[in-house]
Amino acid sequence: MTLWIRCRRATTTLPAGCAAAFVLALLLGGSAVPLPALTLGGTATVQLNQFVPVLVAAVLAYCLDTRIPAAEASGIRRIRRLDAALVLGVIALLELAGALTALALDEPSTHPLWTLGRNTACAAGLLLLARPWLRGAAVMVPVAMVFGVVLFGYRRPTDPYPWGFVLEPATSPFAATACIVIAAAGVATHVLAAKKEEL
Repeated sequence: MTLWIRCRRATTTLPAGCAAAFVLALLLGGSAVPLPALTLGGTATVQLNQFVPVLVAAVLAYCLDTRIPAAEASGIRRIRRLDAALVLGVIALLELAGALTALALDEPSTHPLWTLGRNTACAAGLLLLARPWLRGAAVMVPVAMVFGVVLFGYRRPTDPYPWGFVLEPATSPFAATACIVIAAAGVATHVLAAKKEEL
């Protein structure tokens, strides 16, 4: 267990990455910029917080890729389940921190921090879904989704298509459900993947 914690940077890189993502989301607040939205034929105002979960996904990808293949292959512990628990722990931590901060700021349903854990669940789920096939390049899948929904996810300036659910406000049950389903599918894929990852 201690070796696994050290290999996954669970006490160094991972906490630092989560803290950086939280602070960045807090500092960005509701900051938004106009970005091209091809489905609108113009621009859409996108909150910069939409890009923070990609940072968390990148940190998770790095931590999951720091391993000792021989030791993990011969060990008796279920490494994939420990990895899944690590990912779920990160999602839960960011969701709790974001929700508590939003409540403390008296913006329980409107502050962008409320969606930090939700959208991180989506980014992490996509990362885990893609890892068995794309290996190290899987980190680009959450990046591609974010840019994809920004470019093609709007049917009206403030109304995303259903598949652009990460753009929905914190009060959207559909977005929450979709992110949970993607995270669950990613975790299941990671745990059940039969083929060993090549490093």
